[in-house]
Amino acid sequence: MRARLYAGLAVLLSTVAAGAQSIPFDMTPELGRPAASGQPQTQPSQGTNPQPLPTVADRQRRYLLPFPEFVLSGETARRSWAIYLTQQEAASPAGLRIGYQNAVVVAPEISHLVLSINGNKLVDTQIKSSNGTAELGVDIPANLLHQGLNEIVVEAQQRHRTDCTVASTYELWTRFDPAKTFLTFQDQAAGRWKSVEDIRAVGVDEKGGTSFLLVAPSMTQTPATVPVVRLAEVLATLSNMPNQTFALREKPDAPARAGQAVAVVGPAADIQQYLPALPPGATTAPVSAMVDDPNGGPSTLVVTGPNWQAVGSAVEDIAKVLDRPATSQRTSLATQTWHMPDVPLFFEAGLKTFSELGVATQEFSGRRFRTDFMIGMPADFYADSYGHVTLLLDAAYSQDVLPGSHIDVYVNGNIAATMPITSTGGEILRHLPINVTMRHFRPGDNSIAIEAVLQTKSDAVCAPGATGSGSSRFVLFDSSELVVPAFARIGRTPNLSAVSGNGFPYGRAGEPVPLIVDNSEPKALSAAASLLARMSVAAGRPIPVKAATASGATTDRDAIFVGAVSQIPATVLAQLGIAGDVALTWGEATSPAGTNTDATFDEWRQRLRGSGWRGQVSMFEDWLNRTFNFSFSSLRLIPRSDRPFSPPGGTSLLLAQQASPDGFGTWTVATAPNADLLQEGVDALAQQTQWRQLSGRIAALDVLSHKVTTEPVVRFGFVQTQPFSISNYRLIVANWLSANALAYSVALAVLSILLGLATAGLLASLGRRP
Repeated sequence: MRARLYAGLAVLLSTVAAGAQSIPFDMTPELGRPAASGQPQTQPSQGTNPQPLPTVADRQRRYLLPFPEFVLSGETARRSWAIYLTQQEAASPAGLRIGYQNAVVVAPEISHLVLSINGNKLVDTQIKSSNGTAELGVDIPANLLHQGLNEIVVEAQQRHRTDCTVASTYELWTRFDPAKTFLTFQDQAAGRWKSVEDIRAVGVDEKGGTSFLLVAPSMTQTPATVPVVRLAEVLATLSNMPNQTFALREKPDAPARAGQAVAVVGPAADIQQYLPALPPGATTAPVSAMVDDPNGGPSTLVVTGPNWQAVGSAVEDIAKVLDRPATSQRTSLATQTWHMPDVPLFFEAGLKTFSELGVATQEFSGRRFRTDFMIGMPADFYADSYGHVTLLLDAAYSQDVLPGSHIDVYVNGNIAATMPITSTGGEILRHLPINVTMRHFRPGDNSIAIEAVLQTKSDAVCAPGATGSGSSRFVLFDSSELVVPAFARIGRTPNLSAVSGNGFPYGRAGEPVPLIVDNSEPKALSAAASLLARMSVAAGRPIPVKAATASGATTDRDAIFVGAVSQIPATVLAQLGIAGDVALTWGEATSPAGTNTDATFDEWRQRLRGSGWRGQVSMFEDWLNRTFNFSFSSLRLIPRSDRPFSPPGGTSLLLAQQASPDGFGTWTVATAPNADLLQEGVDALAQQTQWRQLSGRIAALDVLSHKVTTEPVVRFGFVQTQPFSISNYRLIVANWLSANALAYSVALAVLSILLGLATAGLLASLGRRP
């Protein structure tokens, strides 16, 4: 009896002690307990925690995250994109499942994760899975999903357990597992595609990638090159996913998996052995249809006809829906599959409100507020040495915010402007102008982030529970505006940034672009398909191409070369500024620890850069460049010549660009030591993260580290893209003179001398004479 009494008192005391503990300082990691396998699933009401779902292997999955890594960091974070669903998927009973893990310092009591689809909140839960991946699931209400694009919004509000400093906010993160975040459909027919348009629902796999398998039994024939590459361009533009790869096979090897589509392409006589039955009319006319194939899967695209010419006509019939005139002007960049809303394109001076850019009014009670949006620039954007974009900020901060706080603006990850807060007592900012330099803008999409760093007395004290203070300190209104001034427009070559952002100059081609590729090598042809598909997505239209075999016929026009370095003519490599012995030496000097070598070299360079007079000059030049966008290269009247480029150790792929020998076209070369590395390198380069790092005249990729190294442009030529305009030429001259300070100074001095001589001559002929 006494033992039972002691046991009861022990349980009571432990319960009281647990309840008396201060909540913000509870360092015990939380993890949602998995439900038993037989537990019935119930749909949570809005605002409640969803229950873990049992693993159901026979349900069809649509993975949701089009990113290889998806992390929400900081005190507030939001990402939105869209997923395309077919009519069958939208009508099927569906469920949502997510898997996430967070940092141990995230306080679960005051941190929340919200996931919404089409404006309906499906998940609203505490963030409490620091020691493992939590898997949660809910049923999706009927009629919530619809055919077409469905918007997905993921938001996180995170607070630190114990720390109130701004530095501690960088420790907050919630990472999603792409393999455990997906939609499930109970209807087995939900995954069947009935038309070519349904390929937009290809989605992504468990790693956030999208792959296409093109089965072309006779792809090594010369007439097959253009239809196969054009089909890759059409499929890439149709699906418009950020991380796409293409592989060519002579026969199917396995059914399509999640995030993959299979297409069988070729003359009817060549492909009939791999299909149970040909589509009707395949032996007499161009045909494209969806079929059930035991090898490729129940939704296999078949593009065929009596011969390769008819196959090409079938591909062009699909392309007609996606193509647009080369001279037409897009109003936005199609980014909905990885960023919503679509990115607006600025071709001239203009204004957009934050609400139009997808930024809503937001109140904030933490220490570091951050939000971002995107805008697009045309391929012939030429204003990176002068001018400013202006943010007219509508915001307010409370009386708790102290001087020393500041609002920062970042462009593509680079700090571009800072507005210090110097007054006390709070303030309402109405159309506060913040000038943002345009030096970090580039053709294509540009990310602009606004970050408010807020300091308060309460954070300096950091009393227990202060990290979860609910009073708002800062608010950003969606009536804020972005004002883009008039800027110069003229194309440049070489300029890989324009290829990456807009597919320039090939996206503007009215005539087919010569493609030089060894079609006898399937991996080289796969690399060409992936590269042209990625360029087409950037251009917003399938790029017209034609097969070519000799570079001599393309000296006066645009061209694309894809192949192992031994297959690229030496004259082409020399024109591109690549060392002549690259075919012999590439790969021999590769270091097995290239990444460690680079890191060690950078460390020693930083350690020694301040020693000696050369180090002092280097530091001074870096300071001038950071502060005034000024470098010693701008003090040259005549730019130095490009040195022949030799791939550094560990380089797997080179993408190089230069003007054609006659100066009227642009040549782009993708090459690697061998065909295996060529396909692997192009597939890696075509991924969104690596693709948007392209700039300069040469980009070198290490497939092991996914590191992209670029060679800056020293000499470039202008490409006329706009009709003659005095105002445009004035802006072009202004940007060129801003980038060439010595030329500007010499011109100013010459004009001053001429003015003095003219004034002296005028005075000598006027006035009284003795």
